[in-house]
Amino acid sequence: MWEWLVENAWLFWLLAMIVLAAIEMLTLDFVFLMMSAASLLAFGLSWVTDNFVIQVVAFALAAVLLIFLVRPIAVRRINRSTPGTVSNAARLIGLPCQVLDPVTARSGLVRLEGDTWSARSVTGEQLPVGTDVYVHEIEGATVLVAPHPAPTADGRPEPRPSF
Repeated sequence: MWEWLVENAWLFWLLAMIVLAAIEMLTLDFVFLMMSAASLLAFGLSWVTDNFVIQVVAFALAAVLLIFLVRPIAVRRINRSTPGTVSNAARLIGLPCQVLDPVTARSGLVRLEGDTWSARSVTGEQLPVGTDVYVHEIEGATVLVAPHPAPTADGRPEPRPSF
């Protein structure tokens, strides 16, 4: 196995580059993209030298340099080009949802964007089935809801489009 790897190092680095790029498409964090670029360097180096140890060291050095030098610049540039964009759970705050199972300070269920979420009431009051409520906060897989919209930083309710 080791002999095959040494003889076909170019194929190993090509596959590593493809796999790391595919993982990057799932994570979108630029870490695996930098490692994929380092694999490209090792791929090119495999055509220059048959020494697999040199290829691995070059890959490791390139990956570390890319992750710590190039990645922060790329992340800053992406963040600067998309200001104010919220993602993941933060984008749900302020969205309307409907009570499916009575919501209390301890338990309940709501429908939020087509999904069923466990919910708790922010105010502590019981919210009956069918009540339209708004997401105030997310705690793990539980939404904290109230019958009025979540306020913005300036204290006013945030207008949200209804889809």
